[in-house]
Amino acid sequence: MAVGGILMAGIVLTIFQVSWGSVRTNDQVVALTDVNYATLWLKKDLQMAQSTSLTDGVPASSVTLSWTDFTGWATEETRDHSSTYALSGTELRRTYDGTVRVVGRYITSIGFTQNGRVVTIVITDTGPGVSQRVETLKFTVQMRTEETQ
Repeated sequence: MAVGGILMAGIVLTIFQVSWGSVRTNDQVVALTDVNYATLWLKKDLQMAQSTSLTDGVPASSVTLSWTDFTGWATEETRDHSSTYALSGTELRRTYDGTVRVVGRYITSIGFTQNGRVVTIVITDTGPGVSQRVETLKFTVQMRTEETQ
């Protein structure tokens, strides 16, 4: 009876640790996926951007990016675009040419800094769940110049 009780306690403890570890891993994956999805959109727009609403060296919590699309070069047709990134609660919203889309759901803070043509972004994401995983990603992107077509 004693041996059975010890075995049962060991089995229950193992099952608890495996399930708790799975929850923690799942929360971390959700946080990483969320911040990577937001980063995907930011990098895409920043690589196209020719100008921003940022002031050199002054940190900001939102940004507007602007650029001209020269894909109609054969017909000399151009089209201006803009996208704005702003945090609303814990949602990072991207407004592209007037259309709003949520690109991050658990973002707890975001910061933008520009130095010359280089923009640095720091995103902190606190995923949902019991273990509240916090992931911070910092990256820089060099914008294209006005002359680049």
